[in-house]
Amino acid sequence: MAGDLTLWSLILLLLAGGAIGLAGGLLGIGGGVIAVPALLEIFAHLPVSERLPLAIGTAQAVILLASITAVRAHGRGGGVEASLLRAWLPAMILGGLLGLVLAPFAPAAVSLVLFAAVAAALGGTLLLGARAQWTDGLPAPPAGWLPPGLIGLASAALGVGAGTLSGPVFGLFGVGLHQAVGAGAVFNLTVATPAALTALALGQVSLAGLLLLAAPAMLVAPSAARLSHRLPPRVLAWGFALCLFGIAGRLLWRAFGAE
Repeated sequence: MAGDLTLWSLILLLLAGGAIGLAGGLLGIGGGVIAVPALLEIFAHLPVSERLPLAIGTAQAVILLASITAVRAHGRGGGVEASLLRAWLPAMILGGLLGLVLAPFAPAAVSLVLFAAVAAALGGTLLLGARAQWTDGLPAPPAGWLPPGLIGLASAALGVGAGTLSGPVFGLFGVGLHQAVGAGAVFNLTVATPAALTALALGQVSLAGLLLLAAPAMLVAPSAARLSHRLPPRVLAWGFALCLFGIAGRLLWRAFGAE
């Protein structure tokens, strides 16, 4: 791929990488919503059957690398709450592994439309704020394992960072956004690790695309993470909601226009 990159392609990937670091550090979002559309533009010369897996696999690798710096920054700032990780991380790991297994067999259009609807609905809950809260506290197992399991499954299968969905879902259970953002960064790292390694083993990672996206993302993410602890929760809520609406639009575009 490196030899095929034009100047505009290089600029696009570097700008997208900076945006990924900003989204990951500030909002706990994995960056797949930014990386996948950018990569699809770069891989436009490839058949769709090759372009989508390559874009998703490369995005998972970018999420993995960008999340490392974001997790470190949130950890140093005291933004990672261990109780949230203990409650959701095991089920999310299992869901992510299941998503990797099921992804090749799922009807792409149906999966994308359903996930777009979920993303848009979650964005709406963020804009509603406390009015959308269901309960005051995370549900107990075994019912409490369902939300993180579904988030892990969808994230691994569609190439969207797990923190993108865990934040607003946490909000439904009364978890503050600052705590949710730190936990979301850890979830991004956890789900993206096996997904990226699987994509790498299958040859579905563009090393040039990975480098050009991950380098600026890793530079920007720590500063964005520190900034997130100083921003009002309402600002973060609007940022999450706008990104989720963007995800919904992108997934619908992929479902009906990617061919």
